[in-house]
Amino acid sequence: MITATFDIRFNFGVDAARLNILLEATVREHHSDEYYVVSDFHIPGHASRSVLPTITIRKQGLLWVHTDSGKATDLSTAVGYTIEAIKRPPGNTPGGPNE
Repeated sequence: MITATFDIRFNFGVDAARLNILLEATVREHHSDEYYVVSDFHIPGHASRSVLPTITIRKQGLLWVHTDSGKATDLSTAVGYTIEAIKRPPGNTPGGPNE
């Protein structure tokens, strides 16, 4: 069951992070098994052209992994950390008093 849909904007490091590309994507949160379908990856201002395929990710321990392989990638990590930052309660920063 989809419980939320929201857009994200994040930097994605390519070529061993020697190049950062600003990307936007649409996230659909599924609460039944808490996973996220991320689609429509595009460069800001070019929403009609998706540059990456749709991915499905979930948090497994401290890692953000693809649901099909169970493996973390640079993309799943970048998207996952962006989702965490959006969903984090105000005042609850990493390493802060609530962690």
